[in-house]
Amino acid sequence: MEPQEQVAATGRSRNVVHVLPRSTDSVARFLTGPLERVDPVAGGTQLVVVTEDAESAVVLAQTVLGLTGMAGIELFPITSPRRAARIIAGRPVLAIAGSPGDLMEMIRGSHIKLQDVSTIVLAWADDLMDPASEASSSLDLLMTEIPKDAARVVVTANADARVDAFVERYLRRARRVDERDLSQNAEPLSLQYVTVSATNRVAALRRLLDDLDPPSAAIVVDSEENERAVAGLLRALGYSEASTVRVSRGDVAPNTHAVIFYGLPASRARLAETATAKPVTTVALVQPREVAELRRMAGGEVKPLTLSDSGTTARDRERAMRRELSAALESGLPAREILALEPLLERYDGIEIAGAALRLLERERAIRQKIEAAAAAAAPRPAAPSRPGFDRGSRDDRGGRSGPPRGMGRDSRPPRSDSRPPRSDSRPPRSDSRPPRSDSRPPRRDGPPGRDSSRGRDDRGRGGRPPRDR
Repeated sequence: MEPQEQVAATGRSRNVVHVLPRSTDSVARFLTGPLERVDPVAGGTQLVVVTEDAESAVVLAQTVLGLTGMAGIELFPITSPRRAARIIAGRPVLAIAGSPGDLMEMIRGSHIKLQDVSTIVLAWADDLMDPASEASSSLDLLMTEIPKDAARVVVTANADARVDAFVERYLRRARRVDERDLSQNAEPLSLQYVTVSATNRVAALRRLLDDLDPPSAAIVVDSEENERAVAGLLRALGYSEASTVRVSRGDVAPNTHAVIFYGLPASRARLAETATAKPVTTVALVQPREVAELRRMAGGEVKPLTLSDSGTTARDRERAMRRELSAALESGLPAREILALEPLLERYDGIEIAGAALRLLERERAIRQKIEAAAAAAAPRPAAPSRPGFDRGSRDDRGGRSGPPRGMGRDSRPPRSDSRPPRSDSRPPRSDSRPPRSDSRPPRRDGPPGRDSSRGRDDRGRGGRPPRDR
């Protein structure tokens, strides 16, 4: 017996590395054993499945629900730590799935306990260990919180150097199981793909059917849920049960015009089976991270398929760019630009030099647009115009009546002009007992400021003039 087999037989090491294609059909291969080891009587969280993001956790939870049924073990997905904490507080959870960041937040808040964990599964490890991913920063902290005697299962589509280093550090004496069914002498297959997200696959299928308009098509699905979603879309688009466009679980009639995989093909064998029908077009709806696995699985030419709406927008933009370049060429090029680029013709073709210049132009335009947007956001807003007052006389900008300039007292007003029109003869003559009015203002009497003690009236009036002059 080999040393690794002896370790597995004695049960001293349950650490396993599965090399599997990234598809829902692969879930049963690495999750069936951990789910069977969960004891509902013991209680507590016994299984932790680490995923790249919340969408992947939901996909695994739906797949496990199809495997175990409504009465089986439920894999609870953490899509929001706040929501998950509220739900977990009301009922026990035996198995849980989520990203490393969400799991660590639940652990810090004491919403889940890890002392009862018997198995931790990393699906898929090559995505979790991506340096650009947020999951990689919290993965090391999570592995230190897991009990040392817990079984550790790593699932990866590509066993690269990063995965090997992680396995060497955290999975002691791990067994490696390569369950890929790719034959070395397999015939290469050619197909196309459309990149989708986890939530817009139905919309992408509708747009693909509009672009292809196939006389006959088989849409290959790998689960009952996807079969219901595709069947509902076909009914909404007007395809009847007798139509030649139908849903399939893998069987494709000969001479079918188009074969559309509603996701990554389950295996190389499934992809080869559809090729025997000799379809005119084979398209797979895959996520961007699944493109590398699709190329490895096909072993042949794999090209992206651009849908019409996005392609039309891109072509319109390129036409505008070509018109701009044509206008610059027709206006004549200065000799300086030609002399500057001429030495590059010894190493590069002219079209390559033009492409590099175009890339630099687009980069400079993007930088300029960012600068203009930042300047527009930082520009001060114009002040609102002031409205004139509606009181007697003119008002200042604050709405008050105008008066003498600030700092000038009433006694320092300029003397009244003598150019006033003569008084009308209809008014009665001034009494002789009153002294004649002089051009200068009479001196102020004793008393409160601004008050004529001889008349007992306030001489300020409105606008600073005596009442008799109004």
